[in-house]
Amino acid sequence: MAKISAFRGVRYDVARLDAGDLVCPPYDVISDQQARHYRQRSPYNAVHLELPQPTAAHDDRYEAAAALLREWLASGILRRDREPSLYLLEQAFRGPDGQQRRRRGLLALLRLEDFSTRVVLPHEKTHAGPKEDRLRLLRATRANVSPIFMLYSDPTDEVGAALAAAEPPPAQPTTVTDEDGTVHRCTQLSGSVVDQVISALAAKRLYIADGHHRYETALHYRDERRAVGDHSADETLVYLSSMDDPGLVVFPTHRLLKAVSLPSPQDVLARLAPTFAVFLERPDGTSGCRAMMSHMGSLSDSTKVFGLYFPRERTCATVELRDPSAIARLVAEGMSPDLAHLPVTLLHSLILGDALGLGPAQTEGKIDYVARFDEALALLETDSQYTLGVFLNPMPVADVRHVADRGETMPHKSTYFYPKPLTGLVFHVASAVDETLPAHSSSPVVPKGHA
Repeated sequence: MAKISAFRGVRYDVARLDAGDLVCPPYDVISDQQARHYRQRSPYNAVHLELPQPTAAHDDRYEAAAALLREWLASGILRRDREPSLYLLEQAFRGPDGQQRRRRGLLALLRLEDFSTRVVLPHEKTHAGPKEDRLRLLRATRANVSPIFMLYSDPTDEVGAALAAAEPPPAQPTTVTDEDGTVHRCTQLSGSVVDQVISALAAKRLYIADGHHRYETALHYRDERRAVGDHSADETLVYLSSMDDPGLVVFPTHRLLKAVSLPSPQDVLARLAPTFAVFLERPDGTSGCRAMMSHMGSLSDSTKVFGLYFPRERTCATVELRDPSAIARLVAEGMSPDLAHLPVTLLHSLILGDALGLGPAQTEGKIDYVARFDEALALLETDSQYTLGVFLNPMPVADVRHVADRGETMPHKSTYFYPKPLTGLVFHVASAVDETLPAHSSSPVVPKGHA
């Protein structure tokens, strides 16, 4: 099944630099404002590689990232570990639902497999734009800047047992607390524990949680390199977590429609009435929305319940699917029952599609995806381009697995696994990049905390 391997990770020299100034979230959840914040936080922050900008020396921003990576390696800002390792990542966090949790995972290399082999399974559709962006970055840097988040089934906790049986690692962990208060603790693992963990993972099938665009990009780049006889891109950086870990949670991604003309709230609800029951309609803006969210979570089958907020009219409503024939119709059209019952399927097929006439062509580039309710509400209240907010309840992790096992995919941004593994804790950089560095280089003195 999955071929996992240790690697010589490239990491910041945290003896000279404050790790908290160096990391950032993955590229696809960084807003423009956040990107500016991370760029200002340190000239060595990983965002300069993850979301590069043109420089005086390089008009092409991808080449600018590649030059910066070589510069950091040559100067010792980044250092390649001496021995192949795995990296244990433990995260203590409070999720969007307010509960405190812990999750454990591993950073490793995965030998890339085509989806047809069924070793790695996707669950979401992808778009061409993000894949082109990540491909150009990968071609220029020859580095995996951020890991692909993957899941495996481990009900007996074989991997956890292998970790527990190992000797305590001599290396001190790198610990970072991010802006959300999540504590990320990354520990280098080497020696016998590496073989034990890899053995425990060897028979696993892997499911992509986050990073569908990056995985498909990695496959494309692998094939490009193989065409010229180069197998250096046969592996990619992944973060592996057990779907049986009690700290693994998936939250919904709410939809905000922008620059989309809609009928009045009353007309929209009238269109939904044959299929959905309207439980709550309130014309009192944000306070009504908070009541709406509370009501959504209290219903018996919360996966078929949606909150609608029309910010221009300051009207919100809770709607619940009541007509089972609507799901039967989706199954008759070729969907599996597992896919047809998912909240994101019901939203895109029955609400956006059937009721509002908004298919993929009409919504391309006109939906913003936000995981946190308060953030979504603030955007709807302050930005006049938004015409509708649609709020969902979370789906069980098991539903993600069932859809992937059937070879089906959900709409884009159907899930939000929280928290993300940070970008900048460990990079995977092709060894060929080292050959482009000066034979001798001096490391600049960078006082810790003054990066």
